[in-house]
Amino acid sequence: MLTIVTYDISDNTARSYFIKKLQSYGFYRIQKSVFAGYITVDDRLNLADEIEAFLSSDNDSIIIFPICNNCKSSILYDGEVNMPENDLSYRFI
Repeated sequence: MLTIVTYDISDNTARSYFIKKLQSYGFYRIQKSVFAGYITVDDRLNLADEIEAFLSSDNDSIIIFPICNNCKSSILYDGEVNMPENDLSYRFI
């Protein structure tokens, strides 16, 4: 399922580790603090279980948005955006 992850993490080290974690799940950066990718429900739940470790202050946040197949065609965007277009996912470990 297409999943969008957005974050606001103040600590540079925690943010870098979180970006690497997202990339290991097959996510691609579509904006500075927004990633998109196709992952399974189990992977999304596993990622959700891990996110607390990356929050370095009370002001930090991570949001995971699953996008159903019916809704993904309604996503509006313009400009230089590289949205994943299919359910193929690649993991680099």
